[in-house]
Amino acid sequence: MAVACLLLPVVVLVTTAPQWIERRHAATVAAREAARVLVRDWPHGNPAEAVGVVWEVGAVHGIGPDDLTVRAPMLPPDRGDRLAVSVEVEMPAIAVLGVRVGSWHYTALEVRRVEDFRSR
Repeated sequence: MAVACLLLPVVVLVTTAPQWIERRHAATVAAREAARVLVRDWPHGNPAEAVGVVWEVGAVHGIGPDDLTVRAPMLPPDRGDRLAVSVEVEMPAIAVLGVRVGSWHYTALEVRRVEDFRSR
């Protein structure tokens, strides 16, 4: 019994940690790609397209749209301004054999500068 009480938390941590790492990486990549798309298409960047990019990156990593929240600017920034996109992903507190219990959120933030001399 004592061995089980000592091993159970270790097993839970070992099985859950890889999901935390994968979801954190997915949120970081999604924020980077969404910000890249908005800056590339400036000043006509579409926030809905950025959300689509985030969902696509999430799908590649096995994360559904319900677990992702995107915050992107609605108005295009001026030349030289910074454009920030944040992606929040839901992280399972415990995930063992497909059973998820509890959750917490991780937010990835990507900030890109709009080029100073880019023409509209």
